[in-house]
Amino acid sequence: MIRRFEIYENAERQRIAVKCGFSFTAFLLDWIWAFWLRLWLEGSVLLLVNALISFLMAINGANWVAYAVVQLLQGIAVGFGAHKLRTMSAERRGYAYLCTVEGSNGANALAKLAALGTVPPEWRKRQGLSLPDLAPKGLQPLLAITRITLKAAVRFRLVLVLLGLLMTAVVVLPVIIKHDGSAQGFTQILITYTLTSITALLGLATLWLACGSLAREVEDFSMQLVCTKPIPRWQIWLGKWLGLMTLNAVMLAVSGVTVFALLHWKASGLSEAQQKVLQEEIFVARAGAKEPVPDLEPQVEQLFQQRIRETAVDGMDREFVRKQIREQLKAANQFVPPGKGRRWEVPLGPDAATRLKGQTLHLRVKFICPDYTSEGTTFPFMWEVGPPEGKRRQMIENSFSAESFATFPIAPDQLAANGILTVDGFNVSDKPVLFPIEDGFEVLYREGGFGLNFARGVGIIFCWLGLLAAIGLFAAAKLQFTVAAFVSMSILFVGLSSGTLGQVVEQGGIMGIDHETGLVGQKTLINDVAVKVYGTLKQALDLVTGYNPVDALSTGRSITWTQLATAFLLVVVLTGGTFAGLGMWIFTRRELAAPQ
Repeated sequence: MIRRFEIYENAERQRIAVKCGFSFTAFLLDWIWAFWLRLWLEGSVLLLVNALISFLMAINGANWVAYAVVQLLQGIAVGFGAHKLRTMSAERRGYAYLCTVEGSNGANALAKLAALGTVPPEWRKRQGLSLPDLAPKGLQPLLAITRITLKAAVRFRLVLVLLGLLMTAVVVLPVIIKHDGSAQGFTQILITYTLTSITALLGLATLWLACGSLAREVEDFSMQLVCTKPIPRWQIWLGKWLGLMTLNAVMLAVSGVTVFALLHWKASGLSEAQQKVLQEEIFVARAGAKEPVPDLEPQVEQLFQQRIRETAVDGMDREFVRKQIREQLKAANQFVPPGKGRRWEVPLGPDAATRLKGQTLHLRVKFICPDYTSEGTTFPFMWEVGPPEGKRRQMIENSFSAESFATFPIAPDQLAANGILTVDGFNVSDKPVLFPIEDGFEVLYREGGFGLNFARGVGIIFCWLGLLAAIGLFAAAKLQFTVAAFVSMSILFVGLSSGTLGQVVEQGGIMGIDHETGLVGQKTLINDVAVKVYGTLKQALDLVTGYNPVDALSTGRSITWTQLATAFLLVVVLTGGTFAGLGMWIFTRRELAAPQ
């Protein structure tokens, strides 16, 4: 692989070659490497920085992961600055710059210069460092393909059009469209609308560019020229993906910063009361805690055995009977009759009383009313919050509509010493209500700030774009542009149909559905195959789309580093890696010189 070397010469006409670019030796050894170059001052500074970092980590009790990250960042900085350090070492030893020569190694560059005898004028000009120079030797071809992909994307002129559409969706329309003056209306326009528009625009553009950047280059025979270079085809495919993701990173960063700035600018126009709601419920990263779900299976099995002894169920589907019993037990646990109450005991952690001292918590509730005649009405409730034996229990009266989430604050310091929050809710209405176990009652508490939470949410969107780029390149590895675009859109459409897939799995098939029970009346081969295929697809899609950062940001929910790492592993590494592996394999085996 050809690299660039700067040739230095001293008064005795002795010459040395200084490599341009990243140094793995400097990356791994930093201050030791600087001492080896006789850079005593720079090496001492790096050694002092290492000692200072170790000392600060020790006194602050930081874990080894944080220490490793800091050391990694320092090593990367020294590795990229290796050329400057080599230059300083040469100049301090009496060497002066002579010219720049390309070669496979330093000896080859010196031999090439010696063979010429004189230095050509074009070699004397000191060249600036480019991206391949700064990269390790093995990554240079990959980065060259990345740079070519970026240039091709700009030549498509889609970048300028996309940037214009993004600015229209992010800036122009939110300014034109007026919200109702509430924090919820503000959030709907400024967060939900803008981030959804950004995801949709960048997603479609990513698929289009991924198909075009590879399939069109094969169709116009320019890819055949690239493949004559000493670079494996899998690196060409991966370089295309990196180029698209670099473009997505720039677009997403510009859009995200614009949305974040617009949010804080427009928030100043709200009333003081709504600004307070915005700061407490939206511009925050809140975690949630729920009551532990009871294990109903022992009771289900006990009641099932009783029913077998009491009634004849031989002709019935036993799993269907168990499901009925399970739903009855769940309903009994969720049911709150008129004039009655229910107690929730939510654990927030053994140190929650200290950790959340002085903080305002919020209760997020949702209930269902079986009486359909009460649609559109509100239901009054009364709540008692705090330890049951405590004298400072908070009393709250409010009312909500059914089948929609409602959030209201509770006074600080209502947790018991063991970190459990006890809430007694009373149904004051004349209608029965049900609080679903899954999402009927939740306690929200502050876990962090909005800025970092917003960045993590944008990071998850970036992971989605990485998967879409892999899907587009996978289709373009074998198909023509139009067919590849159609296949990519079809895969995307299937990905958006998880609700339909789940319905087929839940009802047990696609044919012969009993409209009274909502289940398949008779099992057939087609239904069995449909359940297995649709179930597998739904499990795969749930891994990818199981968490929506837009919903989390619009409700002030915390997006943790663990969720971001999980999204990267599941969406980019696992799912995207599968498409990437198939795409590289197909593209490697494809005969590009075949007659068209």
